[in-house]
Amino acid sequence: MTMPGEPQSLTPVVPRPPLLSVPFDPRVVDGPQEEPAFDLKGYLNTLFDNRWLIGGITALITLVAVLYALVAKPVYEANLMIHVEEESPNASKNILSEASSLFETKKAAIAEMELLRSRMVVSRAVDNLRLCIDVRPKYFPIAGFWFANQNGGALSQPGLFGYGGYVWGGEKAEVPLFEVPEAWLGREFTLTALGKQRFRFSGGGQRIVFDGDVGLRYRVPVPEGTIELKVERMQANAGARFTLRRMSRVAMIQGIQNALMITEQGKQSGIIQVKLQGESARRTHSVLSEIGREYMRQNLARKTEEAEKSLAFLNQQLPVLKRQLEQAEDRYNQFRNRHGTVDLQEEARMSLAQAAAARTRRIELIQKKTELLARFTEDHPIMVAINRQRQEVDAEIAEINARIKSLPELEQDEARLTRDIKVNTDLYTALSNTAQQLRLISVGRVSNVRMVDAPIPPEKPIKPNRALIVALAVVTGLFLGTLLAFARKSLAGGIDDPYRIERLLRARVVYATIPHSSNQDKLMRKSRRDGILPLLARIMPEDPAVESLRSFRAALQFSMPHFRNNIVMFAGPTRGLGKSFVSANFAAVMAASGKRVLLIDADLRSGQLHRYFGVKRDRGLSSAIVKGSPAKDVIHHDVIENLDFIPTGELPSNRSEFLLHLNLGGLLQQVACGYDLVLVDPPPLLEVADALIIGAHAGAVFIVARSGRTNEAQINESIKRLNHAGVSPQGVLFNDMAPRLGAYGAHPRFGIAGQIGFSKG
Repeated sequence: MTMPGEPQSLTPVVPRPPLLSVPFDPRVVDGPQEEPAFDLKGYLNTLFDNRWLIGGITALITLVAVLYALVAKPVYEANLMIHVEEESPNASKNILSEASSLFETKKAAIAEMELLRSRMVVSRAVDNLRLCIDVRPKYFPIAGFWFANQNGGALSQPGLFGYGGYVWGGEKAEVPLFEVPEAWLGREFTLTALGKQRFRFSGGGQRIVFDGDVGLRYRVPVPEGTIELKVERMQANAGARFTLRRMSRVAMIQGIQNALMITEQGKQSGIIQVKLQGESARRTHSVLSEIGREYMRQNLARKTEEAEKSLAFLNQQLPVLKRQLEQAEDRYNQFRNRHGTVDLQEEARMSLAQAAAARTRRIELIQKKTELLARFTEDHPIMVAINRQRQEVDAEIAEINARIKSLPELEQDEARLTRDIKVNTDLYTALSNTAQQLRLISVGRVSNVRMVDAPIPPEKPIKPNRALIVALAVVTGLFLGTLLAFARKSLAGGIDDPYRIERLLRARVVYATIPHSSNQDKLMRKSRRDGILPLLARIMPEDPAVESLRSFRAALQFSMPHFRNNIVMFAGPTRGLGKSFVSANFAAVMAASGKRVLLIDADLRSGQLHRYFGVKRDRGLSSAIVKGSPAKDVIHHDVIENLDFIPTGELPSNRSEFLLHLNLGGLLQQVACGYDLVLVDPPPLLEVADALIIGAHAGAVFIVARSGRTNEAQINESIKRLNHAGVSPQGVLFNDMAPRLGAYGAHPRFGIAGQIGFSKG
């Protein structure tokens, strides 16, 4: 400590700033320490200090998420499952399998997945369901759809206070036909219910308004083309409005293709799952069901396509072959009828037998004639009869011989005709059999793709998952709040732990840790109406912040005998650190102990201490310095018992030069003799030089730092400036410390215990 009458020495700031005017024991000084790599307690304290910020951000995001979950349109999902089967190579063979092997088409699952998404399938589903026509009730923006779902499907009274045509219930309209010029695709038109199954068509940015009846088809010429419209059904009260759009067919097909989620379940399992999401459960189910039916129909059609083409060809050829067969049979029958033959082989055998029999009879007639010539002449009737019989037999033999000679040529002709019949018969029979087999294949052919699970109408929406949305919002809010808390701490750079000050200055210099007072906050909010600042030490003397000041009082009384005078100055690096709060309440605490205390508001810039005691600033320090008035004329006595107060007085214009007046030193020496303690509250250290001027007259200077506001650079710079002005600060008061995790009341290492290890010097 610098003894009275001795000049103050200037001590270098780096590497060890001389914060204390009394020597300290090196054995109890914390040596250089590295910042911990992972300070879990510090991180938790940062979260605890910013709990309201984190909670506010979390509450805001959660509120937005809840509102979104309530008003968001539900999304439904329909799905189907398809199995692509592989034909067994060892399957038993039969006439059908052999005939159909030519037409079997095997496809991998990946190919079937692409076919499901193809325009060939999707386009027909779009056309069958008329998806290019979009008609829906006109709901109130954002929340109208939610209110409509709560109405139970009943018809509502349209409009908001009778205007707008908004619907709030289960209104429906069906439009099977709506064609517009290509340039008008995507435009929004309006259907307004007029009652009695009538409607009004308007909108689309055009002056087209016409009334019509439900169930009739209308054609309206426009400059760009023709509008065709047919409203099949409309369930709504008069005044209800519907929005109507004719979407592009290509865009609709592409939209459904992009919306289809097709995946194979497992690796090379052949199980394909198809999902489709949409805002309407019925529409989503209908679209996916139609896609599934169209895919299965086209897949089966592809399986029987070649068989059907072959069958069509055979159906054309079979009548021709049948006519050819009939013509061959006719020619054969004509040949048989013309030649009187049935079986040439049998006929040849019979002819030879007849010829042999005829020759036998001829021989017998010759023998008989020879025998009769012995008794009769040639003219005898018996001989004439025998000769005539012989002639007949000779004629028969000649005829038989002629017939036998013609048999080879007939047989050749018969063989040719028979061959024609056989060829035509075999060909016609084979083609008939093939046609019958193809008919069986066409009817009984089963595709190698089967639908395992058909789509079913979804009962509950998959989105929004309100519980999940709220949970994610809470997590997101906590994350963003935590991120903002650490960013705020990083940007502010404020010290939130007094131990950091001691580690920075390598000495136990924190005399007191003043916790944050929620009571002071409440009192400040109440006092804004009357303009008088609350004095916490008088209103709530048991507050933890006041208790911490009492601890500092004990430490100060222990150290004051070593000061060169009883003038103590509280200096803060910047504004907003609570220096005036500390000065006023500490003065009240000292006065409550029976000490005679004088509090001087030396902040000639914007001093506000007079508001704590309900006095005016006009008669104060500036008057005593300028006019040389005696101290008794500017002192406000007993603002609190044992506490006197000198306000700033009229704020002068040349404030810095003003404090260099010799009357300041004389005033301080004069009042110091009449009080046990003189407290001086100067302007901020780093903003103006007033505190440096006043500090030269003080026996002890304490730097007031605020948790989360004062950083290490400000403390270091304050000490450097005081040292350069010949002032050695006594210590640090750490103000407004937020409640810390794992601590009870004030910081356990500070207060009176903070002085352990310092010698009297």
